[in-house]
Amino acid sequence: MGIFDDIVHGISREFSRVQERSQEMMQSYSLKGQIRTLEGRKTAALLEIGRLVYEKYQLSKEISEDTLKSQTDEIVGYEHEITVLKAEMEKLKAQYDPDASAAEKTEARAGYSHTPGFTCPHCQAPANSEKSFCPACGGVLGQEGQEVEVKVEEPASRDGDGRS
Repeated sequence: MGIFDDIVHGISREFSRVQERSQEMMQSYSLKGQIRTLEGRKTAALLEIGRLVYEKYQLSKEISEDTLKSQTDEIVGYEHEITVLKAEMEKLKAQYDPDASAAEKTEARAGYSHTPGFTCPHCQAPANSEKSFCPACGGVLGQEGQEVEVKVEEPASRDGDGRS
């Protein structure tokens, strides 16, 4: 009866792995579809802004700066959403990738995500602007420029103390 139980257990384990992999593939496919949709919208917005600029300068139509600013803000919004989705794909990949480090897998399972474009002022590693500490070096993070400047000075004084 032990051999039969081992076979059933092995089959169950492999079935679970296949199920996890298929779930990852479906999530990845969904994220890629969302990214393609946003990239299409971004392209359409870029074409529209190009048409507006052409009409303004070649056809001497009155196109307000507010209209152009609104279009560029829309494009920036699409770029931000695309960056967030790509980061989510990387997190998904790290969660299921057998070659990912234990730290990457733990971060993915814990739901930790980096804020696109935000890095630690101490080590320049990608970090989350809503967190207090950097996951890579443990340095104090700040959201405002003034806070970051003050906190950047702290490690320099620690380094100086450590060398003396």
